[in-house]
Amino acid sequence: MDERQCEEMALFRYGVIGDLVSRPLAAGEKQKVLERLAGQEWRIPGTDRTRVAVSTIREWVDLYRGMGFDGLKPVPRADAGTSRVIPDEVVDLLLALRKERPKASLDSLVRAARLAGKIPPDLRLSRSTVYRLLARHGAVTAVPAAEADAMAFTHPHANDLWTSDLMHGPRLEVPGRRDGGKAFLYAFLDDASRVVPYAAFYLAENAACFQDAFKQAILRRGVPRRLYTDNGATYRTHHLEVICATLNVTLVHSRPYRPRGRGKVERFFRHVRTAFLPHVTPAMLADLASLNRVWWAWLEGEYHQTPHSGLDGKTPLDRFMEDQALLRPAPDDLDALMRMKIARRVGRDRTVRIDGRLYEAPDGYASETVDVLYDPYDPARTPHLRRRNTTEEVPLRRIDLAVNASLHRHPREVDPGEPPAPTGISYLDLVARSFYGEGR
Repeated sequence: MDERQCEEMALFRYGVIGDLVSRPLAAGEKQKVLERLAGQEWRIPGTDRTRVAVSTIREWVDLYRGMGFDGLKPVPRADAGTSRVIPDEVVDLLLALRKERPKASLDSLVRAARLAGKIPPDLRLSRSTVYRLLARHGAVTAVPAAEADAMAFTHPHANDLWTSDLMHGPRLEVPGRRDGGKAFLYAFLDDASRVVPYAAFYLAENAACFQDAFKQAILRRGVPRRLYTDNGATYRTHHLEVICATLNVTLVHSRPYRPRGRGKVERFFRHVRTAFLPHVTPAMLADLASLNRVWWAWLEGEYHQTPHSGLDGKTPLDRFMEDQALLRPAPDDLDALMRMKIARRVGRDRTVRIDGRLYEAPDGYASETVDVLYDPYDPARTPHLRRRNTTEEVPLRRIDLAVNASLHRHPREVDPGEPPAPTGISYLDLVARSFYGEGR
C-alpha cells in the first residue's frame, strides 16, 4: 500500500470517528454514537465490506488520541509475505512439492506431506491457507507441458484423408420406448473437398453403427487412403482394423485427450447445429427414417451445393469431382468383407444364437464350434456359418419354433459300425429292486 492509499484510509477512519474525538461526550451518549456508527453502512476503501465493528472504532479513537492523524494510517505487517500459521520448514516443503508436481491438487500435496511425516499432527492446514501461500510464491497455476506446434493442413486430393466423428443429436419418439430414443450422427468428411461421403443418424453408439456408416460411405464415394478417427472403443475394434488392412486404408487414431486434426469435422458439426437442427420440426422426429430423409435432402441439396470459403468459392461437390479420376471404387465383395466374424457353438438342437436372435444350422453341425459371419446392423441379411479352417459357407435360417413343432422326425439311422446298446441291467433297475424287493 503506497502513501496515497494510506492517507485515503486514514481520512476514512477519521470520518468515522470525527463525532467521537471532536468534542467530549458523556458515557451514555458516547455509547449511543458508537452503536449508530457501527450500524451505519460505509464505503470502505480497498474492500467490499460496508460495516465497522464497535471495537474497531474504539481502537481508531485510541490511535488518533495517542498518535494523531498518522496513527490512523495502516501499518504494514512486519511479517508481510510470510505465513503466521505455517512453519517455515513446512512452507519450504510445500513449495518443493509444488515444483516437483506442478499438476497435483492442493489437497493431494498436503496429504503427501502428511503421509511423509513432514507436517506436525497438531498443525491444521486449510485449503485456502495453502492456496494463499502458493499464490504469494507464484506456484498456483500448474505449468503446462510443452506441446508441438499445431499446423493447419489440407490434403491435395479427394479421398486422401477421411475424418470421422460422432455428434449427439436430437431425441426421437421411438415406438415401444416411453422416453424416446436419442439419435447419434455418424459422419465422414473428406479433407480435400469437404464433401461428406456419408452421414446418418443412428439410434446407438457402437461399432456396428459406425461400420455400417463406413460401408455406406465407401459405396457412395469410393475407398479412402487414410481414415482418421477418435481413440474410443468404437473405433478400435479388431474387425475395423482387418477391414482397413484388406482395403489398403491406413487407420489413424487421435491421441487421447488431444483431438488435434479433427477440426474440420468439428466445424462441420457446428454448422449442423446452427443450420440444420434448429429447423427440425417435431414431425421430423417421429422416427429415424423421417429424420434421415430430411437430413440427406439438406446434406445433398444444401451443404454440398453451397460454395465453401475454404475451397476458394467452389462447392464441396465440384471440388470432389475434380479428382474423380483418382478415386478408388468400392470392391465388388464389400458386403462380404464388412461382415463380422464370431465364434459360436452349435447346440444339440442345431440352434445358433446371434445378438439375441435364434437361427438354425443345417443337419450335421450339432455340438460343433463354427465361425458365424453376419452383418450386425442389418439382421435381414442372411448370416452364414463356416467350419474352422475351411472356406465353404452355409447359410443359417431364422428358426420358426411353431413350424418345427409340426415337422415329423425321422428315426436316426444306426451306423453299422456303431457298437450295440448295452443290454445289462441299468442303475435305476437296481435301485428299484433294492427298494421294492427282488422280483417286484
